[in-house]
Amino acid sequence: MLKALPLLPILFTLTLSSINAEARKKKKPQVQKLIGTVQKCHDGDTCRVIVDNKNLKIRFAGIDTPELSQKYGKEARDFTESKLKNKVVRLECEGTSFDRLTCTIFMEGRNINREIVLNGWAFDSTKYSKGIYAQDVEGAKAKQLGIWKDPKLVSPYCYRHKTNKKCRVSQLYMP
Repeated sequence: MLKALPLLPILFTLTLSSINAEARKKKKPQVQKLIGTVQKCHDGDTCRVIVDNKNLKIRFAGIDTPELSQKYGKEARDFTESKLKNKVVRLECEGTSFDRLTCTIFMEGRNINREIVLNGWAFDSTKYSKGIYAQDVEGAKAKQLGIWKDPKLVSPYCYRHKTNKKCRVSQLYMP
């Protein structure tokens, strides 16, 4: 019986590892894949999409465009709407933000979230994108496309959170 005791900590550790692995698997959100037709866009990163006769509000995952009341807000919305209005899109949704599904939008095999960034109409929201659009932002900045032609640009985040300490340091701050 005494020889079995050294195995108990090992078994306990293995059991905990197994439980932790299962918990991590459960935390990972399931990707919901949908097909729909874009009805209209509220702003540069939120559109209404008809899916199975349901009108869904879709927030573009990982990007942030100027607010409608902000400089370039209407231009960002118009760019997005010109690409998508009345078009069939494929949505890969991984969660919600307020009352909206958070999705990456694809049309004809192209990542539309990325195209909005590449054309200079959005910031990479690294907190949510894990930085996948960072190089695209740098390319748009280098070409001074869309919002990036403005040396006095304020990020949508700082526009919404005017009192944030980090925004006082840099008006381009994005979490």
